[in-house]
Amino acid sequence: MIIRVVAALLLLAALWVLFRFAMALRWSKVVREGSRSAEESRGRRVVAEIPLPDGLLLFLEDDAGFYWGASQARKSEIRGARLLLNGGVIGSFSRPGASLPDPPPAEEYEGRERWDVLIYCQGRTEAVPCGVLREGVSREIAARVFEAVRRAAAS
Repeated sequence: MIIRVVAALLLLAALWVLFRFAMALRWSKVVREGSRSAEESRGRRVVAEIPLPDGLLLFLEDDAGFYWGASQARKSEIRGARLLLNGGVIGSFSRPGASLPDPPPAEEYEGRERWDVLIYCQGRTEAVPCGVLREGVSREIAARVFEAVRRAAAS
């Protein structure tokens, strides 16, 4: 009889843990969707959702520029951009007549892929960290950010 009671208690504890996990996932989805809706109501389009260790970062676009975290890049100021994998240049573009500074040296391979996009604006360089997730997730995020910046600079 004691074994059945202990088994029932263990089952209830496991179900409680699963329930809490499911509710946490649901809550984070509600918060993420709320953040997206708030930004879209301001007239901004979500280009990419960048998962970072401390939360989710939205890369946003509107008619004037791009926004992520506390950083921004005005479309009129963009001179070019580079797509980086572990610090090495994968893709690059610049506006006609604009020259980009020499690319940063590639870093030593750490055993993981780290994707970034550098946006060169007039007088400054903005970095967009696109993550270190495997299976192409970070690569796809970086490609979306890079293409959005390229498209905006071309127009």
